[in-house]
Amino acid sequence: MKSKSKQKQQESEKKQHIIQNNRELTQCKDECEQIKKQYLRALADYKNLEHRVEQERYRMRDAIKRELVERLLSILDNLDQAEVFNKDPGLQIVNKSFRQYLDEFGVSEIELLGTDFDPSKAEVVEAIEGKQDNIIIEVLQKAYKLNGTVIRHGKVKVSKKSIQQKN
Repeated sequence: MKSKSKQKQQESEKKQHIIQNNRELTQCKDECEQIKKQYLRALADYKNLEHRVEQERYRMRDAIKRELVERLLSILDNLDQAEVFNKDPGLQIVNKSFRQYLDEFGVSEIELLGTDFDPSKAEVVEAIEGKQDNIIIEVLQKAYKLNGTVIRHGKVKVSKKSIQQKN
């Protein structure tokens, strides 16, 4: 009899041991799942950070490029003005190569003369009476764009059919 009761006790202890092991196993699985979720969240945060840093890098590069180009445009204006007064072939070569360099950089001149006035590309300095309304008749300062975005508005004179004078 003792052996049967001893056997039952051993079976009971085994069941308790199995139950305890199952609890520990479930607890380990839950902890593992939590750690996995934390890892996936951290990985997603890291990828988002990488993306933001990359975007910021491009934004900074574009801002620096824009600032450089804006400064170079004043040099181009000076070269154009010098070419008006001095027909030196050397100056023409320098001006042409400088324009090619800017073109490679993504800079292009916006043609304004003879077009309808567009406030996104130019600002009116003076309105002169003419046959048509809002046509650019003279460009005082050229307009430029960098990779399709206007970086300098032109300064222009436009025609107006009738100009009323204020007294």
